[in-house]
Amino acid sequence: MTVAAADPRGESLPLWRAIAGFAVLGGLVLVLLSLGPVYLNNDRFTRRVRAVVANNAAATDDSLRTAVLKEARSLQIPVQPSDVKISHPSGKLEVQLGYKVQKNLGLYRVDLHFHPSAKAK
Repeated sequence: MTVAAADPRGESLPLWRAIAGFAVLGGLVLVLLSLGPVYLNNDRFTRRVRAVVANNAAATDDSLRTAVLKEARSLQIPVQPSDVKISHPSGKLEVQLGYKVQKNLGLYRVDLHFHPSAKAK
């Protein structure tokens, strides 16, 4: 059995190829639906870290670290106190983080590494 498709040679597409194509597209959609929320959560966390740094530029490093960890906990992001690096290059405040999220996609486990950062102006 063949499926009529837009083939430049005028030939029809075999049914198995159409099914395989839709299966690949379906798999990609499932991966997107599984990993998309993690990336959106990281984007939300990055924006919150930038807001914390902008609003607390004069705060101590410990209070700033506590505020960043509070934001991470509120979004259920696995950040440890040792993951928050605070520095003051040229007198400017800079906060850098690194954390990893593991997602199980059934047959495959993915480790997603994120590195949000923020600088005070």
